Amino acid sequence: MDRRTLLTMLAAMPSLAFAPARAQQAEPATIKFGYSPASPIASFVAANGVNAFAAQQLKIDVVNASESAVMLQLVSSGQIQMAGVGIPSFLQLMALGGRLRIVSCFEYTFTDSTGYPWEAAFLAAPKDRGIKTLADLKGKRVATPGFSAAWYLALRPLLTAAGVNPKDVTFLTIPFTQMRGAIMSREVDAAIITSTELVRLRQQTPVETLMTGTQMTGVKIDMSQVIVGRDDWLQQNEATVVRFIKALLKTRQYMQADIEKNNGANIKRFISEQLKFDDFLTETYYGFRAGYVGRELEYVNALDVPRSTVERYRKILADGGLLPGKGDLAFEGLFDRRYLKKAHQELGMSWDEGKVEA
Repeated sequence: MDRRTLLTMLAAMPSLAFAPARAQQAEPATIKFGYSPASPIASFVAANGVNAFAAQQLKIDVVNASESAVMLQLVSSGQIQMAGVGIPSFLQLMALGGRLRIVSCFEYTFTDSTGYPWEAAFLAAPKDRGIKTLADLKGKRVATPGFSAAWYLALRPLLTAAGVNPKDVTFLTIPFTQMRGAIMSREVDAAIITSTELVRLRQQTPVETLMTGTQMTGVKIDMSQVIVGRDDWLQQNEATVVRFIKALLKTRQYMQADIEKNNGANIKRFISEQLKFDDFLTETYYGFRAGYVGRELEYVNALDVPRSTVERYRKILADGGLLPGKGDLAFEGLFDRRYLKKAHQELGMSWDEGKVEA
């Protein structure tokens, strides 16, 4: 090596030593997330449509499961990190000493101040069965999704109050998607049926709606699902959890704007494309389970979980003898609100303490 070449290399070394390192794109954090495609959540559909999780540097690895109990087992064992589950199954696990926590709501169900039912389920019967009140259910056959379902458990004392011994009503467990066929074939006379299947039933026969889901459970605003995770994982991955919630909050802001300014056209497109619904089912699903976003803010902060709803579910299950364990079911031990509040703060969203139930 000649002297000139050596001097050239030495001269270049300081600039190389202090040159800024090339920025590297951080790998998205992966969350294995339990989700039931049989019970689609509108905000999750829309989040995928607008790539909300990718925008928060998250990769969502969806693990399909049909029932909350299965997803809760997967979360508890660490096979998945978070999941959308129903409150009754969550409470039953926690009563047995589970170490999970709710971090936010996933989807609401309620009747708004105008009287419009953004409800997930109804107690309904064809008009030709002559069932107009709860008293008319005596001697009838009623479909329920399960004997641990909150709607079924809540309905039993309502029957007693209406002068009907629950033993005089034959309850049959039937999957939601099979209830319409069971009604039309007269296997059952009434059903606790989903809003989508109710609309399909109305296409075939006139229907009497006896009660909404929230009327059965006796709450002002209900939650079809909440987001849960194992407490130790949540604490160790706080930033990831907050980013997940931020993705849902940003999605709901997008949905609210689309509803107000665009009649939900983009939301409907996401529903049609991802759920493979025809125009009728898309409009039906939007009309019951998607077009409400923003209206729930009359009652709660975005994605917050009302104490009164959780405690009402706890009472329903306890009265039904379905909380046999001795786990601590105090609300403060069930829902860790700090992740949700931090997500609000980082997005610059307002938080109204007046909407938080003491």
